[in-house]
Amino acid sequence: MSDITNLTVLIDSEPAPSGWTKIDKDLNAGAGGAYLYFAFERGSGQPITNVIFLLSKDDSAPPTYTRIDVDLNKGAGGDYIYAAFTKDPTQGSPIADLDVILGDNAGIQPQSPWRRYDVDLNKGAGGKYIYLVYRNA
Repeated sequence: MSDITNLTVLIDSEPAPSGWTKIDKDLNAGAGGAYLYFAFERGSGQPITNVIFLLSKDDSAPPTYTRIDVDLNKGAGGDYIYAAFTKDPTQGSPIADLDVILGDNAGIQPQSPWRRYDVDLNKGAGGKYIYLVYRNA
């Protein structure tokens, strides 16, 4: 299986682009708002090495990062949260897989060897605690 080379956010029933994988877990679960889902592509291009979350609608992505211009709390109130990713090899190892975990408290952790990005994607909106998790090759 090849590494992840691209990432986007799908809104409502928007289908994943051809060849992409939709993570079928609503990023606004329990908070109302738009139905939002991460989707990723595997390919022969340069792999994604890190994902960060920008916590303001005015935050620009750092150099080498690509911002996904969809508020992850769209329609749910709460904090503005935008994902950004990089393919810069100095920012981490290639990401082999992504998933989303949901829970009733901030302490939820994925099973090893998965690791979570430590930003609740429902921050300030109520609902479930939602985290993007990843594993390296």
